[in-house]
Amino acid sequence: MPIKGREIVQAARWDLRSFFVKGIAPKFKVELGQRAMREHATYSGRGDKAILCFSKDFCSYDVSSIDDYNFVLMIISHEFAHYFHKHNEHTDVDSFDTKSIEAWADFFGAKIMMSLATFGKNNIRICRELGFNFHSGDMLDSMSNALYRLAASLFDAEDTRYSNRITRVGYCAAGVTSFLDSYWKDFNFSRSLDVLARLYSHETLSEWLTAESHDFSLDRGVIERVNKIHNKIQGYQLDITGGLKPEFIKYLGTSYKTTPEIRDLYLRTRREQAKRQGFDLPDF
Repeated sequence: MPIKGREIVQAARWDLRSFFVKGIAPKFKVELGQRAMREHATYSGRGDKAILCFSKDFCSYDVSSIDDYNFVLMIISHEFAHYFHKHNEHTDVDSFDTKSIEAWADFFGAKIMMSLATFGKNNIRICRELGFNFHSGDMLDSMSNALYRLAASLFDAEDTRYSNRITRVGYCAAGVTSFLDSYWKDFNFSRSLDVLARLYSHETLSEWLTAESHDFSLDRGVIERVNKIHNKIQGYQLDITGGLKPEFIKYLGTSYKTTPEIRDLYLRTRREQAKRQGFDLPDF
């Protein structure tokens, strides 16, 4: 019997709350199929009124395979990324603000997705109910299928508020490799390339990546803009959303009190690490 989309939303909410210290977890308010919506999901409201709304169609969507699960969870995790960062506390001044925030939600959403699939008891249970016996390669192949579905639908929009579909796939893939670097407590460029090869392995997605390579752009300006936005939202707090258990901070922490100089140092360190591993990375 298929699992419904609403069950994936609820599992994600419960598991995310379990990643926080008991008693101070965010409420992560959700509304399931209670209003007419053009989108599958949206983050609305501010402060105590912040809520994630999911459409009736999305909530009733039949999830009958691990590919369906990953497709649905990517959408859910993107919205939770907005909630984690309280993005509605910020008023966009231009379309580049919006594009930067959405790019970060793609990236951070992938980290949320990986955290849920790896540590979330309810999500692990759902995967087993779908008949999926966890294998990292099989999971990455399934994620590739989900990324193709996103690129063919939600990401395929002519809208200046969003990056093009190939770049959005790239942000998601970067979130996956970032999670794995934190999980394995190292930076292994060869492993990252292997992971990217699996994430881009869907035949049609691979063809698009080649044909549309001129559109692929991980813009440094996006990072600088979104960091300014997050700094403003964070204010004098230690994190935008605090209370994570210590073991989850490295995956889902929301502290952005850094400077351009520190970010430059981080990038130089990464390039030097890659060079020692035999890879010469371009400047970014």
